[in-house]
Amino acid sequence: MITKPRDPLLAAARIILILMMAGMALATVVCAALVPLAPLLFKAKLVPALLGKGFPPETFALLLVVAGIIAICAALGFLFFRNLYRVVGSVGEGDPFTPVNAQRLSGMGWIVVAVHLAMLPLVGIVGWIAVHAEKLEPGNHIHTDGGFDLGGILLALILFILARVFRQGAQMREELEGTV
Repeated sequence: MITKPRDPLLAAARIILILMMAGMALATVVCAALVPLAPLLFKAKLVPALLGKGFPPETFALLLVVAGIIAICAALGFLFFRNLYRVVGSVGEGDPFTPVNAQRLSGMGWIVVAVHLAMLPLVGIVGWIAVHAEKLEPGNHIHTDGGFDLGGILLALILFILARVFRQGAQMREELEGTV
């Protein structure tokens, strides 16, 4: 039996990806649980506190929407890192050019697009809260950095192109195996 040498780069990538998946899973669970539990646990104290500070009544509901969007994005992040973990695993096995990896890379591209679309309402809501916070306490500036992210668009394009490369690599391998 021939054993493959252990690649330290792939081992490090696997460890980092496991940690990223754990972080995304934790964020998903916490934020998803916050949406239904927050009204039960915090509404009695938080809403009067927000109103007492001068925030509009809809602020609490918008904070729940923010938690929901973050839960969705974290769940998508988990799927992204899981797909990447599986691609890295196939590289370690010596067989990365497979149709399933092409699907994984394409899925990762769509995840990036979905997260960027989910960020649009999130940035709007946080911006709305920041404007109200600034009105209530001048000088209390909440920095919101959102909008068009060229890096994310570039990442999605790279993932879609890599998916095509992997798809073509798998087809070429199948054709080569058919001719031998």
